Amino acid sequence: MRKFAVEQMVKITRVSLTLPQELLDELDRSLKAQNYSNRSEAIRDALRDFLASYKWRHELKGEIIGVMVLVYEHDVRGLTDTLIDIQHSSRGIMSTVQHVHIDAKNCLETSVVRGSAGEICKLVDRLGALRGVKQAKLVVVK
Repeated sequence: MRKFAVEQMVKITRVSLTLPQELLDELDRSLKAQNYSNRSEAIRDALRDFLASYKWRHELKGEIIGVMVLVYEHDVRGLTDTLIDIQHSSRGIMSTVQHVHIDAKNCLETSVVRGSAGEICKLVDRLGALRGVKQAKLVVVK
């Protein structure tokens, strides 16, 4: 006698993404290396990871110390000025910024942060939402 798995009815909504060709090519290479059967499943996994990271950050409480990591395209119009303005206005929580040129187009910045979890999370979210910022991560050490 065969057993059949009971499938839950999950509403699936189709969305469209606009990606640079270089990013799509990198995604496809990664999918092949990880044996994903299609892009949709990989993007669902990536979204779950993104949402889990967001949820984790926003559950932090009290005073924290950590490092914020940003990767961004330095040639996006106005981005470096905006980053510097935010850094200056965040002097109370951001004590050190280290800038590294990754390649001709991309930069990496690490910032030591200390202060209220809520304020630091707002800062990470604000920076991560800027056009040209590719990654904004928070590593908490205390």
